[in-house]
Amino acid sequence: MLTPDYIVGLTDGEGCFLVQIRTDCRIVLRYFITQRFDNVELLNKVFDFFRIGYVYRKFQGNDKKKMTFVYEVTKQGDIQNVIIPFFRKYPLEGIKNESFRRFARIAEIVKSRQDTRKLTEDELKEVWELKLTMNTLHNERRNISARLVPEIGSLSGNGKQP
Repeated sequence: MLTPDYIVGLTDGEGCFLVQIRTDCRIVLRYFITQRFDNVELLNKVFDFFRIGYVYRKFQGNDKKKMTFVYEVTKQGDIQNVIIPFFRKYPLEGIKNESFRRFARIAEIVKSRQDTRKLTEDELKEVWELKLTMNTLHNERRNISARLVPEIGSLSGNGKQP
């Protein structure tokens, strides 16, 4: 059985907290850990530890010989009730903790309202600002060419990201 400290270290090194804002107006929160194809048993142990999420095989591009395995949690209730409380109780030690804090704030904003049309303009703007500073070097805001949902284009009046 894995320990909480092991999960924290594994996440610091191989995990990711990701927020997707989709064109269908949904906000998707994802926590995942990726491992080489020959280390799938470790991900199965992570699944056994949390008892949520799933493990799946992922091919790298079009090369069916190069594959990795991913442990992933996307269910909103599991993110809110298991993943966020776990990492609050057992904080990450590295820079990834900043991305987690932003991820947790976004989860708090969108709780029970993962449809962007249910968020206020200010909430949606905050979600975008937090998202753009996650998983980046020194947690600095990055410019990305994301597909925009209609409400986001109207925030700045020019169709660009806030």
